[in-house]
Amino acid sequence: MDKLGKVCEKLLDYDPNIVEIVRFGSSVYAPEHARDVDLLVITGKAKEYGGYLDAANSGDVGFDVDVLVFEVGKVPRRELLRGILGSFEVLHGDGKFLLDYAKSLGGRKSPGNG
Repeated sequence: MDKLGKVCEKLLDYDPNIVEIVRFGSSVYAPEHARDVDLLVITGKAKEYGGYLDAANSGDVGFDVDVLVFEVGKVPRRELLRGILGSFEVLHGDGKFLLDYAKSLGGRKSPGNG
């Protein structure tokens, strides 16, 4: 199992209600220059945030992991969501929840467009 796979396994051990884990940011679009790995964790019911950080950074993975945790139905800020959608990889789950988040971006009109 690769290092990211082990991180996902540790996160799932900590929170079995996780439905998706998505890697995003520079570790996807410029891995040779990335200083850390950013993960979006979507769960049915969030646990203590520090537990996610501890789980993701336990052991010797060789890189720092930053974790954002959202419960199902809680949509990230639009700016954050756009950044995630700019470059991502689904590591766990089928991407359905991230797709639902992406659809939420299309429902707002820009100023001056009606």
